[in-house]
Order: sequence, then C-alpha cells, then structure tokens
Amino acid sequence: MDSYGHLVKVRLQIFNMGRLNQYLFKKAAISIGGLVVFACCVLLLERLLRIFEVVTTSTNPASDASTMIINLLPYYLSMAVPMALLLGIIITVDRFSRSSELTAALGAGVSLTHMTKPFVYLAIMLAILTVFIEGILQPVGRYNYRKVESHIKQTAFTAALREGTFTQVGNRTFFAGTDLPGAGIGPIFIYEQVMDEQKQTGFRITTANEGQLIVREKTNEPVLQLSEGSGFQIIDNNKLDGNIRFGGSTIAGVANVKSFRIRGEDEREMTSLELLNNRNGDLFPAVEPNVNNAMLHLRIAKSVVLLILPFIAVPFGLNYGRNPSSAGIFVGVVFLVSLQKALEFAQSLGAAGKIPPWSGIWGIVLAIAIFALYIFRKSAFKMGQPPLTSISHWMTHIAGKFRAFLAKLRPQPERIENV
Repeated sequence: MDSYGHLVKVRLQIFNMGRLNQYLFKKAAISIGGLVVFACCVLLLERLLRIFEVVTTSTNPASDASTMIINLLPYYLSMAVPMALLLGIIITVDRFSRSSELTAALGAGVSLTHMTKPFVYLAIMLAILTVFIEGILQPVGRYNYRKVESHIKQTAFTAALREGTFTQVGNRTFFAGTDLPGAGIGPIFIYEQVMDEQKQTGFRITTANEGQLIVREKTNEPVLQLSEGSGFQIIDNNKLDGNIRFGGSTIAGVANVKSFRIRGEDEREMTSLELLNNRNGDLFPAVEPNVNNAMLHLRIAKSVVLLILPFIAVPFGLNYGRNPSSAGIFVGVVFLVSLQKALEFAQSLGAAGKIPPWSGIWGIVLAIAIFALYIFRKSAFKMGQPPLTSISHWMTHIAGKFRAFLAKLRPQPERIENV
C-alpha cells in the first residue's frame, strides 16, 4: 500500500509543473491561442473573395457562404497551429529573457531543460489535436466544401436571371432585364447551343417579354416560366430551322440534378484511417498506393514535427546581453515555411514514385530532429551565446571581411607631391 502511494506521488510530481512552469505555460498558451485566431482570419481573407464570387450565383448566399467557411476552417487550422506554436514559444521566451526573468531563474538553479517542459506539454496537446484535424476534420471538410460549391454551380440558373448581365449556365447564356413591378423579370434573352438529329451543331435563341421564377417544392428545381415570346433555331449552313411564337413556355434550370461524387476519389478527402486501410489500394482503387502512402506519411510527420518545434523555438527566443536580438520571429517564420515546402516536395516525389513514399518525408523530419537536438543542447548545457546571436555575429564578421576585400580591390587615388 505504501509503495502504491509512493508511485502515485511520483506520477503527480512528474506532471506537476510548479509555479514557474505554470506561468510559462499560461503565457505561451495565450500567445498560441491568439496567433491561431489571427492566422486563421488572415488566411480566410484570401479565400473569402473566391467564396463571395461563388455564392453570388446561389439562391441562399448567406447559408452557403457560412457552410463553405466552416468547412475550410480545418484546412487553415492545420496551417496555423504549427506556425502559432513556434512563434508563441519564441515570443514567450523572448519576453521572459528581456525582462531578466530568465537570468533570475537560471541564477536560482532552474535549468533551461526544466523551463522547456510546459512548451513540450503544449506541443503534445497540439500534436494530438493535429492528428484529429488532419486525419478527420480536414478531409471531410474539403469534400463538403467541394460538394457545396458543386451544388451552387448546378443551381446557378435562378441567380443568372437576377444579375441584369449576360451569364452562362451550362450550354445556355441568359440575360434578363430589370424586374417588372408585380410581375416578374423581363425582357428575357436566352442563347443555347444545340445539336439536331443529324448531329449538326447550331444554336437556339429564345426571347420573351416576361418571365417568372419558381422553385418546385419536391425537387427544389428552379423553373423559368416564359410568356409572350418567340424562338428560332439556326443550324449548320446558317439555315433557319423554325420560328415559333408562344404565349407561355417553361424552361427547367437543371434537367437532372446530379448527385455529387462519393468521397474517396482524391487522397486529400480520405481520413487517415482510410489511408491506413488503403495502403495497397484495396479500399479506394482510384487512388494509387504511392499517392495514398505519401499522404499518410505526410500527415503523421506533421504531428511529429510539432513535438520537435519546442526544442527549436526555445533557442530561437533566447536573448542575453544588453543588445537583445529580435530576429527570432523572422527566422522562425522562414524556417517553418521552408520546412512546409520541403515536406510537400518530398510528398510529391513519393507520390510520383521517384522515391519511396516514406523516405523523403522522414528524412527531412530526422534532419530537423538532429538540428533541434544540436541547437538545444548548445543552448541548455553549454550556456554560450544564443544561436541567432552567434549567427548574427558571424554574419557581421563575414560582412566586415568582404568589405575589407572590396576596399583592397578599389583603385587608390594617386598622391600629388609638392615640388
């Protein structure tokens, strides 16, 4: 009984971070949360223009736009989380250093390794969250986004007659004038490409003085009811084939509303469990095994990278001396963007079959892990200059040598001696 109580006490001590680490955990969590929200808002601004362009032809633009934005959030979260984790830790450590709290903690005997523990806990939680986002939310959200976009394009017939401009829907081009008070819309012009029984191509033109848009309750199909109009058709050889006048006619917006394709034709729409079960191409034959496995390794690698980032961010955020450096954030952004592009490039090589699907991705992860171990060990155990400060001094030294070399190459002006 005493041994069991001692074991529980040891476990509690392992997970108890203490006041200093709780303080660092709180500061980092606030910074990371704010950066995630900020990054998602900035990234969504780029896509909002595209979404607004799509929903302009929707019969329910507010609802469709909201649905598309919600489905896009997992995609942008997967991009924002690693950036927020790296920058949040750098900002926290940088502030901790500038306020001399880091010097006081080190003077009290608290090691840098111990102060990194709350950042590792945050990385573990975000890695688990990333597995869920990348593995389930993002592929399902991507599929639902495309499904909503496809539905809007299919039902764009109704909105085409509200723009007052020429709008193409399928093989038809519509134009409608201003709304008629109490009646509907008009005048209406419709240009349609056709093919007759002899497979001769041509076009049909229909005009009407007035039109009324209705939506069938059962099929939710938009229908245009025309009145007081005429139509004619011109086929090859520029021959007029019929000239019809009518008092009333009906044109359906979508003759057959096609259901959107099933999920699984694109590896980015498959969950991680589906990718795992489809390693040999048995579950989704449309996806090649190399493409499937490269995407699976990429998703796992993104979660593993989050566990490495604290050991890179802490050295990047360190500042000693009277002239602290502010290059950590800039270098961190460049580093993470470069890492993301390198992983995507390795994934593309694996998907194309040029290298094994796992080799390029995990080779990059291994290199990043070695780099993180090197700079963290140098910062935590050797207590020299922070990595970025050392790089800054080295670059300044190289620049001075280069300027001196250029000065030697420059021709010196000749001296005029007095006679």
